[in-house]
Amino acid sequence: MKKQLLFSLLIASSLFVKAQVTESMKLVDSTTLFSRFSGTLTRGALLKTSNFHYYEINDKVNQKLANQQPQVLVYQDGKKFRIKIEGVEKLLTCNKIQEVIESNIDGDFKGWDGTSSFKLVNQQVWKQDSPTSTVFANLYRPLVTIYLSSEGYKMLVQGLNESAILVRKVQ
Repeated sequence: MKKQLLFSLLIASSLFVKAQVTESMKLVDSTTLFSRFSGTLTRGALLKTSNFHYYEINDKVNQKLANQQPQVLVYQDGKKFRIKIEGVEKLLTCNKIQEVIESNIDGDFKGWDGTSSFKLVNQQVWKQDSPTSTVFANLYRPLVTIYLSSEGYKMLVQGLNESAILVRKVQ
């Protein structure tokens, strides 16, 4: 009985995905997330897949994922991308991120206060470009991901439960 119920749920969920996918959409990515996703999936979340593609969620969503390393399917319709994440009922619109820098803060990281600069181990220096934002932290050499979004460059700091902040490169 349990197997039959599980099979029925799998069929129903696959039909639900297919109902959202149109003929003009092309499957361009079928994989899992690269690393465990902890926290809540929200608009602006940056997802890295196991084949090293990055996607930024555009839709309003506020959901914890049951599976921390879910399967993902990415569809392209013209220039637009939509992502199906295991455990999330609907297809979400997303941006495929083309320009990504991964590095570490060089030394201690205390957060940001509106005018902070961040020296990376790759010798790049980035400056906070959102003067009203303040976050306190105490991390050593955290991994940062800097990426070009539709709003400009954003920096995401691993180990913080904070949204990405806007930054600009210092020449």
